[in-house]
Amino acid sequence: MAQHQRRVDRVLEPGYVDDRASCSLEELRSRHSECLEIETEVSYVRRLAQARLDILRAELSRRAAGGSVGDLIAALPQILADEGPRAPVTESRLPRHLAPSMDIKWNRGLEHLAFDETLATLPTLSDAELESRIEQLSTLERELSERRRSLHRVIEAIELDLASRHEVGRT
Repeated sequence: MAQHQRRVDRVLEPGYVDDRASCSLEELRSRHSECLEIETEVSYVRRLAQARLDILRAELSRRAAGGSVGDLIAALPQILADEGPRAPVTESRLPRHLAPSMDIKWNRGLEHLAFDETLATLPTLSDAELESRIEQLSTLERELSERRRSLHRVIEAIELDLASRHEVGRT
């Protein structure tokens, strides 16, 4: 039986953008919309992974400093505050979809780590288990970041084609 191919894998195949010259304007717009939706999904899971990483690293620091679980809970607003550097405005996108579809199944690869019970069982995890989860989440975050960059390249290629069609009045 053939394995189901994820949408993200399908749109990242070279043929997805290589044949865009033969696509109708409607098909090209549909592909653009699909890519934007997938990018929202990937970005959402990536941000969840980053938040979990921040919490798990803070838990390691809390343990090293001898603090209580209450100290970790009290620090959550600071831990989860997104004070990192922002991309330049010219490289930013205003998402069309503000949240991913609730129908998405995250059951392949490491994505399940963004939704598992780790945070609920955090005080019972050993340091070794905690470090292992941090390593796995770091791998997931890197994979999602690369996938997101690849999606941006596909989106940009489609947007360039859409813009050129509008510029010359082709449909």
